[in-house]
Amino acid sequence: MTGEPTEEVRLPGAIGAVRVGETIRKPSGPWTPTVQALLRFLRERGFDLAPEPLGLDEQAREVQSVMPGAPAYRPWPPVMLRVDGVERLAAVLRRYHDIVRAYDPGPEPCWRAGCGPLVKGEIVCHGDYGAWNTLWEGDRLVGVVDWDMAEPGLPIDDLGFLAIHAVPLRSDERARGSGFLGPVPRAGRLRALCLAYEGFTPTEIVQAAARLHERDHRRTTEWGAEGREPWATFLASGDLGTIEDDATWLEAHGSSVAGAAEV
Repeated sequence: MTGEPTEEVRLPGAIGAVRVGETIRKPSGPWTPTVQALLRFLRERGFDLAPEPLGLDEQAREVQSVMPGAPAYRPWPPVMLRVDGVERLAAVLRRYHDIVRAYDPGPEPCWRAGCGPLVKGEIVCHGDYGAWNTLWEGDRLVGVVDWDMAEPGLPIDDLGFLAIHAVPLRSDERARGSGFLGPVPRAGRLRALCLAYEGFTPTEIVQAAARLHERDHRRTTEWGAEGREPWATFLASGDLGTIEDDATWLEAHGSSVAGAAEV
């Protein structure tokens, strides 16, 4: 990749990722070939919201194309504070899941969370489908980035993760950090997410969110202590406290929100 721009601009919120010209460079690992194959598959089948994989650079970093739009960092852009923002996120996730069902990563693919094939009922989940990994131009969702956490799982795993962060199924204090200035209409947002995705009830999604809290607490505790990234960074950043707070809130309020959202 000679003759390219060499100025590197660090990307906020992305561990080790930089922008170089019209490319994104990030640390690679055993999971990188699987992720790049996934991205090629998606783009070949018309899912142009995913970045184009461009191999490795001279520093053995993963290279992807720059996507248009701006990430929905907290506080969120206005569209994310409205129900239609949740609907767009859920609809794009459903579109991705419908396409990726046909993807076969082979007998021994490697993922950030470990190596192993898909089992019956599983798809390749995005694994980190939160607002911060979506790109927007005004009210249009124009990109989905940071696929390095992709791994085998059930479709509802991605949906439960999205609900935790986009409904949000968490405390009013954390919701204020996203930009909500008054009461959070969680039931309406959860209902909209279900209707836009189709196939799961609010109660099923809340139950999936609780399972994800247990999984992520275990991974951050065990893998973070082993120095595995990104869980080591999560552990050092105090993410265990966030997971515990979210799990406590969900245990206290999840059933009532789901009941109010039932469609």
